[in-house]
Amino acid sequence: MELLLDISQLSPDSRVLDVGCGIGGTARFLAKHLHCTVTGITISSRQVDLARKLTRDEAGKSTQEHDGDDFIALGQGKVRFIELDAEKMGEYFGHGSDDAAQFDCVWISEAMSHLPDKALFFGNATRVLKPGGKLVVADWFKGEGLTQSQLDADIKPIEGTGLTLASFLPSVSLMN
Repeated sequence: MELLLDISQLSPDSRVLDVGCGIGGTARFLAKHLHCTVTGITISSRQVDLARKLTRDEAGKSTQEHDGDDFIALGQGKVRFIELDAEKMGEYFGHGSDDAAQFDCVWISEAMSHLPDKALFFGNATRVLKPGGKLVVADWFKGEGLTQSQLDADIKPIEGTGLTLASFLPSVSLMN
């Protein structure tokens, strides 16, 4: 977390979309320590429920909703959690809604490998980011020269049959 913050130079008080937020640890950290307004999304309703419970527990007696917008105050920041497929975040936040291009940062940590359409993710991230916004990505990558037993034990369970990172790279165009 601290390495990503150092590298990204995320500004305090930023509006952050935490993609694949899990049970909300990153969202809570960014709200509490950087005073960010964080929206966490995950495809799991169970994770949303746990994230909300853990956030309310951490907020303690100061827990309050902000103007009916589902945000929970945490320190000087606030968080909310939404059950949402990351492939639909562009539609949900970016197409004609009041939230279009609202985020200073799209943060995705160890969730990219679970997304079947990487190019769609990058397009959606572009739609929901404000001009000059930041995309913070951290994920695993397999090294070159792995033995077959290393591939079988460590990589195949993650990738699934027939999928490789290289199969996605030709469809992703990175711009400076």
